[in-house]
Amino acid sequence: MAKKQSKSQAGLSADSTEENVDKIREILFGGQMRDYEQRFAQLENRLNKNIEQMSINIDKRIERLNTFTRREIDKLNEQVKNERKARADDGRKGSKELKSLGQQAEAWYAELEEQIEGESRDLRSSMQEQHDELSGMIQDTHEQLSKSIFNETRDLAEAKLARDDMAALLTEVALRLKKDFKLPDA
Repeated sequence: MAKKQSKSQAGLSADSTEENVDKIREILFGGQMRDYEQRFAQLENRLNKNIEQMSINIDKRIERLNTFTRREIDKLNEQVKNERKARADDGRKGSKELKSLGQQAEAWYAELEEQIEGESRDLRSSMQEQHDELSGMIQDTHEQLSKSIFNETRDLAEAKLARDDMAALLTEVALRLKKDFKLPDA
């Protein structure tokens, strides 16, 4: 038991010693500690106010940024819609122009085809006329040459010596050269 009492007395004396130290501290540093506590409290209040103010400012800035972002996104969406619309209109215009050009090209092609066909017909007709004309000229020239050859042949036939006459003449010349020939009495 004695141990229990000594422990309790030691505990009491430690508590009382601590209280005494606190009192001494309070006496020596109490004013300064209260001043520091007051300054720390003010500093904490200022920091809390600044943090709240910064939080409010950040929230406002985030809200303004969100509003700005929404407006910009809406503007961009509107631009995209307008560009899509413009491109669709341009596509339709281009399609119409392309269709018009296609029809115009078909019309030109048909016109050109008709023109070529007409010129081909005219050329064939002209070639046929030239063929007929040249055939007629060839026929006339053939007939003239045939007549001319016939006339020349006839003239030559009349003017030429007959084979028998030539043979008799050459025989007479040969006999005369041999001096065997006797002239008939006239």
